Amino acid sequence: MKYSEIKVPEGMNAYDISEEDYREYDLVGRSTPYRINAPIALILRNGGTTHRIVDAEGLTHCLPFGGDSGTVLRWKSTDHPVSF
Repeated sequence: MKYSEIKVPEGMNAYDISEEDYREYDLVGRSTPYRINAPIALILRNGGTTHRIVDAEGLTHCLPFGGDSGTVLRWKSTDHPVSF
């Protein structure tokens, strides 16, 4: 998947981060970093408590801001990476 293929819902903003090889998060309760290989987009919603990273395989990772929680939600949509 390429950055130009991402469809961003109204009220959200996408940023091209395809120059990154990977992105890692240190999350509460996890002994190893949560790694996202080949990230292509950072997606934010104004006032939101999470952010989304879409990787080159079209998998969307939804992560909490500020490491408040050890939970990561990830999914792959059949239509486009951000389906809501």
